[in-house]
Amino acid sequence: MWATLKFVARFALQMMVAGVLFAVVAGVAYFLSLGTEWLHQHGFPDHLYLAAWGVTELLYGLDVLCFVVFVVAEAVKLIREIVQDVWH
Repeated sequence: MWATLKFVARFALQMMVAGVLFAVVAGVAYFLSLGTEWLHQHGFPDHLYLAAWGVTELLYGLDVLCFVVFVVAEAVKLIREIVQDVWH
């Protein structure tokens, strides 16, 4: 049972670290979004605005995708470790 709690505690710690990294990348994407809107408000050419907007959206999307993949992979790993601990 203590081994199972150890697995869960490690999982919780990894999720907290992943959440912080997610927030950092999302913060960078947010500031990039603010810069993109600044470009648009100051009349920069549309192709520059669209390129910056595309990069911002790509960063948001990749951030969410990487977070979801990490959480799912770690959850599967946690379940495997718990099942192995129970069977042995």
